[in-house]
Amino acid sequence: MWLCRNRATFEGKILRTPFDVVFSACGYMNYWAGLMVGAEREAMERGAKMLKTNAAAMMRICAAPAGSAMD
Repeated sequence: MWLCRNRATFEGKILRTPFDVVFSACGYMNYWAGLMVGAEREAMERGAKMLKTNAAAMMRICAAPAGSAMD
C-alpha cells in the first residue's frame, strides 16, 4: 500500500482502482515467497494466488454491466 501511495504522491501515477493496490501486493507477495523455502514458500504463493483470484472476481462483480445504463 505504501509503495502505491508513494507512486501516486511523488511520481504522479494515477491509481485507476483500489484493485491496483491489491494486484501490486500480490506481486510483492510472490517476490517475498521466492525468498522463502519449503512449506512457508508454498503457503505464501497460495495466499498470493488466492488474493489475486478473489480480487479479480470482485472486480468483475463491481464492474458495471455493459449496456445497462440507468436512464
